Amino acid sequence: MAQTDLHMHSSVSMDGEISPRGLAELCCQEGVTLAALTDHNDIAGSAEFIWRSAQLGVQAIPGVELDCVHEGNLLHMLGYGIDIANEALLHAVQAVRGLQAEAGMRLMDAVAAQGIVFDREQVLELAGDGVVCAETIAQSALQVLENRTHPLIRPLLPGGALADRPLVNFYWSVCAPGKPAHVPVDFMTAGQAVDLIHEAGGIAVLAHPGASISDAAVLDRVLGLPLDGVEAFSSYHTTQQAGEYAAKAAARHLLVSGGSDFHGKIKPDIRIGAVDWQEYENEAKAALLDAIKHRYRKTM
Repeated sequence: MAQTDLHMHSSVSMDGEISPRGLAELCCQEGVTLAALTDHNDIAGSAEFIWRSAQLGVQAIPGVELDCVHEGNLLHMLGYGIDIANEALLHAVQAVRGLQAEAGMRLMDAVAAQGIVFDREQVLELAGDGVVCAETIAQSALQVLENRTHPLIRPLLPGGALADRPLVNFYWSVCAPGKPAHVPVDFMTAGQAVDLIHEAGGIAVLAHPGASISDAAVLDRVLGLPLDGVEAFSSYHTTQQAGEYAAKAAARHLLVSGGSDFHGKIKPDIRIGAVDWQEYENEAKAALLDAIKHRYRKTM
């Protein structure tokens, strides 16, 4: 287990499970000493996470994970060391959450149009903050006996090919781009995400490229943006991939980062601190912290 985990989600994320406070406590329990809370398009849990982390002796970095697009690819851009009171950032994440809330209503219609049965009231209750996501719909749909023979649901049930992560795999097999119930959201561009993070005093790091970019040429063009680093070490990367991404970062004089992408029950096999940094952890951690301090001074 690593002592540094710079990618995790709390219940503030529409697909997270544990409160920001509880997440800080889990970091302490698992021996994580440097952590970044990177909720999807939201920073509402940052203050609570930082406060509880400080009480427990865990060094916390304020962060965010912004959904964005580049050449038709849905990407995630991590922001580390952001000013959580920055007005531009607060306005932007509020706008994105509004888009996602509206898209969530349409997503329920799109899933229902595939003949998948679920309880809308239960889904809205599970959503809590009003932002419905595919994983929330899945929690209801997977409980309905009528769905057990549905060709889109059957692989998600025990013994099925997608049963290892049934909730998140519901998104990938039913609701992701190119899938039958996909509902597009007009996210900001990757370049805009980088600029926004910089405006908020943070450093911008491309999240888990192995999970979002399959075309090497597209990756090269994304790395040509004025971002600051690459999340080379991820739960989604093999040892070989991690090494390749670290090498690409070094060739472009970019920082390297690493994180589990912990969510809780949505991705039950991913644990806090489950990041294989290989031999890079201490060097990468020092470089990241130095970059955050330097960026902060520049914005003062």
